[in-house]
Amino acid sequence: MTISADNAARLSKIAARLESAHDGEILAAARMLVKQLGGHGLRVADVIERGIAGGKPGNFDWSNTFQANPSPPPATHRVKIDAMLRDPKFMGEYLTRRSVDRLRSLYRADILDPINMSWVDGLMEKARDLRAGRAA
Repeated sequence: MTISADNAARLSKIAARLESAHDGEILAAARMLVKQLGGHGLRVADVIERGIAGGKPGNFDWSNTFQANPSPPPATHRVKIDAMLRDPKFMGEYLTRRSVDRLRSLYRADILDPINMSWVDGLMEKARDLRAGRAA
């Protein structure tokens, strides 16, 4: 049992980016890998466990798994951006005018690429920290 060549190539390219020297690229690649696997009901831990338990990597039939389900829809970013833009404390104490303009621009986008989604997620964490009284 083997993985299809298209799916193996896609996952391999994503996984290779985990070895980057740039933290942002590593984070984006990790999220993409989790998303791709999650859309098929798998976790990274499942893949590693099956690879090790099977004796050698690639000993698991991925073809049915990957062809059975499409990738999940992209995570919604509008809810997160809207929450940040409606938070007066976060707007006043953390965001710059440039950040606000960028958020408004990203809000209008249908889909965010992994880098912009990582930026939005990072801002959301900072907003949560600020509301919880932790330093942003």
